[in-house]
Amino acid sequence: MATRFIIPASVVRRVFVGVTVTAAVLAVAPVAPAAAAADCTASGLARTISAVAGSTADYLDAHPDVNDAFTKLKGEPRPQMRADAQQYLDANPSVRADLQHLRAPLNEFAQRCGVALPPGPLGG
Repeated sequence: MATRFIIPASVVRRVFVGVTVTAAVLAVAPVAPAAAAADCTASGLARTISAVAGSTADYLDAHPDVNDAFTKLKGEPRPQMRADAQQYLDANPSVRADLQHLRAPLNEFAQRCGVALPPGPLGG
């Protein structure tokens, strides 16, 4: 029986919000070939989250307008923050595409390892 990791919504939300609020498609650090492809461990998940967070921070640093838009969400109630993030991404499809590209390794990990990601503005 395969082990399924379920990432608490609060963890993913904190990673997403923390990275997007405080931090172009810049290259995501390549993962070591065969061993990493099957790494469905807690450490593999942590490394994937870390790589996605680092790449997202680099993207936000390179795009101050996007960084400012997400920084302004800080302190809003969660439902309002989600709605405002969704509205911003709907109005800026290229930013949505860039962030989805950056988040792809996390989505791939989730699919490969049977991890349930909570829904959010970038999917899940």
